Amino acid sequence: MDSHLLPDVLVFLNVVRSGSITKAANQLNTVQSNVTARIKKLEEALGVSLLSRHARGVRVTSGGEAVLPIALRLDALLNDLGYAFGRQIPLKEAKLRLGAIETVAAIQLPRLVSQFLRDSPHVDISVQAGSSSRLVKQVKDGDLDAAFVSRRFGLPNFREEPVFKDKLVVLAPKTIKTLSALHSAVRNGLKVMVQRLGCSYTEKLLRLLTAKGIHPDRIMEIGTLEGIIGFVETGVGVAVMPETFVQTLLRGRELALLPLPKDIATVQTFVVSAKISESSLLVSAFVDHCRSVALSDPCG
Repeated sequence: MDSHLLPDVLVFLNVVRSGSITKAANQLNTVQSNVTARIKKLEEALGVSLLSRHARGVRVTSGGEAVLPIALRLDALLNDLGYAFGRQIPLKEAKLRLGAIETVAAIQLPRLVSQFLRDSPHVDISVQAGSSSRLVKQVKDGDLDAAFVSRRFGLPNFREEPVFKDKLVVLAPKTIKTLSALHSAVRNGLKVMVQRLGCSYTEKLLRLLTAKGIHPDRIMEIGTLEGIIGFVETGVGVAVMPETFVQTLLRGRELALLPLPKDIATVQTFVVSAKISESSLLVSAFVDHCRSVALSDPCG
């Protein structure tokens, strides 16, 4: 393959990531016809169709699926060059795309990123918040470099490092002072609230209630953590959250915190990335940084 085609491979990757030729052209500061021509040139050189158009953009063909892992490796290699030599050439920024569940993004991640940037100020870091399942899928698809999630997924080709420990607490209206009072209130219709259905933290509370023969009438999905706190404060329901997150929001709020039994209260956050042999230099350096911080501060 002609090495002059390598930039076209990156154009192809940009189209795949943006989902359309028009969006890719805008991101690359060029015209749509130029992007189309470069994709066509790459397709002719490889002898396969890479993309098919549809009403809302483009779809990757089977040929494109074969090229995509190579394009991702090329992009990671160039990114590593920016990471390794960016200190000498400030304009050469390396990009690190992180994902995190919302509680981690709000509390632990800022300190972790700040410490990393002290040694690597030329790295451009972006953070997306989402559910653990969605974030892991984004890492698998190459849309994120690493993600902080609430549980192990047991992925064979991925690195899963424990980084934070926390303790879950029940967030309840101020009139509920004990777990016994909570059990009675849920029996009488108090709702269990969750940011997203399938939350692993809420599942622990539900298992505790089930063991007591209590089955909530309905799980109420709110969508934002701030919204959940507001609904709890007005007496609509209860929720489960990490203690470090809730403590920062308690000032001036009419809320009660109830401890959970020790066997279900402790939770860990894991950082998920590609396995070491396939991970980029930058991603490996960041995950190693996370691991060293976890070892020096086991309580997170």
